[in-house]
Amino acid sequence: MAIATCNISFNINYTSSAPVTVVTAYYKIKGSADPYTVQSVYPVPSSGSLVTLPEIQTPGEYELVIELTASGVVTRKTSFFRIGNCSGSVCKEPTINKVDVLDDGQIVMDYTVDTTNLATPEYQIATDIGFKNIIHFKVDFDYSPQEYVYMNGGNIPDNTVLYIRARSHCESPSGVSIWSNVIRFQSKRWIAKKAPYAFDDAFCVSGKFKSPTNSNEVGASICWTESPLQKAINLTTSVPQVGSYIYLSDGITPATPANLGSFETGAASSGFKDMGIKWIRFESYNRSKIYDVNPSTGLITGVSTSFNCNAV
Repeated sequence: MAIATCNISFNINYTSSAPVTVVTAYYKIKGSADPYTVQSVYPVPSSGSLVTLPEIQTPGEYELVIELTASGVVTRKTSFFRIGNCSGSVCKEPTINKVDVLDDGQIVMDYTVDTTNLATPEYQIATDIGFKNIIHFKVDFDYSPQEYVYMNGGNIPDNTVLYIRARSHCESPSGVSIWSNVIRFQSKRWIAKKAPYAFDDAFCVSGKFKSPTNSNEVGASICWTESPLQKAINLTTSVPQVGSYIYLSDGITPATPANLGSFETGAASSGFKDMGIKWIRFESYNRSKIYDVNPSTGLITGVSTSFNCNAV
């Protein structure tokens, strides 16, 4: 078959001992409950002839049934074709490159979207390849090449074969792309994170030191934008605040002294295993504020009244 933007053409090949008197084409979007569009092919084409269907305006994957009648005997053959967007600009479908399922059960979709005139991506997860049983979907969000599927809704079963697909919604011209390729993957047991909010710009000083801003004592200042004091952590709240608990970057392990071996890199970044985190600052959020931390629990207890980064 030869596919144009809005047209489909194909060669019809057949062998018949009796003359073929009627040729009819039936087509509709694959899986649709809509009736077939019926197109009589006249004059009756000879075997090997090229047949072109009328222009099709709706993009999508179509089912095509060709019916031949000879001496009252009807023969049918089914095939499929795809039609793109028929406007001047095409709302191009995404490509799903791969799906990773992390050890904690987190599903991560790596996909490529043409951001030209993109309004929003959309994706669906189903238990069947025909997407009759859709268990999760998302639309109206900003595109990022790696999409971390929201796992806390309780609708994604553990240890189950699942299918995922995506499409684009475009602004100009307004429209929706056809669906992307489908990726099959198997889920794992989801281990819910106690601290789901990640921050990779947290600067931490241990209780080993007396002043988090004194670079002569510490070897670095908590106010510096780059230093060994920068750590990746998770919080129990979406923004840093009094009452937040600090966890390691897995979102599961509390940032208490016994768990802070990975923070120990020597010099300024030391004392964590024995004395815990005493102060913390976030470069991307209220960057001048230094928070006091209870070293034994990892709880942010307040905004420091003794130290800040305004004067540094």
